[in-house]
Amino acid sequence: MVKRSIILVLLVGVVVLFTGCDTATKIIGTLILQTGQSGDVQNSRVELYEKADLTGTPVKEVGSEQSGNTTRSPFEFSDVIEGYYYLLAWKDLDGDGEVSDKDIVGVYGGEYRPGYGGAQLTVTNGKTTDVGEIVMLIYKELKITASGVRVNNNTETNFNYSFNYDVTVTSLTITFPGYAPMADPDAPGPKTAGTTYNSDGWNVGGGVMPTGAHNLNFAGSWDGTTFDIDVTVQIN
Repeated sequence: MVKRSIILVLLVGVVVLFTGCDTATKIIGTLILQTGQSGDVQNSRVELYEKADLTGTPVKEVGSEQSGNTTRSPFEFSDVIEGYYYLLAWKDLDGDGEVSDKDIVGVYGGEYRPGYGGAQLTVTNGKTTDVGEIVMLIYKELKITASGVRVNNNTETNFNYSFNYDVTVTSLTITFPGYAPMADPDAPGPKTAGTTYNSDGWNVGGGVMPTGAHNLNFAGSWDGTTFDIDVTVQIN
């Protein structure tokens, strides 16, 4: 009877030991495409960051599942270290290695915008944290393309510029090296995406126009928000 009691105690200890090893620290959730958006959220990158502005190298990264449903894709982080994190999910559609225009993006506890990582996520050791559904949207990023050239024996400078979305420009201010900023009175107004606009005939009284880095500051509105963007144009 004594021997059997000892064996029984040992077996109970083994069961407790293996039960304790079964409690991994995980994060689970599902990426969902927001209603009205088009795209495929499967095989998206899901990343954990320590910083709220999502800067630095991700602490951990996984790919979401190929679920067979373009609007839903589960994901799971295993062996996560206990702590506080911010979660970013995105699909790099243009392959440039960063969140950019027309990528599909989402964050935990909010809506993605540059420098904003959503809500803080708490991970507890030995527990599975379910973040629920991460809503994914197509990210829109305003980009301005601009160039410039000197003409008329380098006594005038002309600029060209275009936008990737329809915008309304309220001001265009140009700063030439060595000169005070000057506003283009003809720039304000609606601008159509993909159309090239001109800012021509800039001169300094017939003298030779400067070379180097010129700053073009565009201010206006698009997609219900305002913008104020500086674009550097190198002129030889």
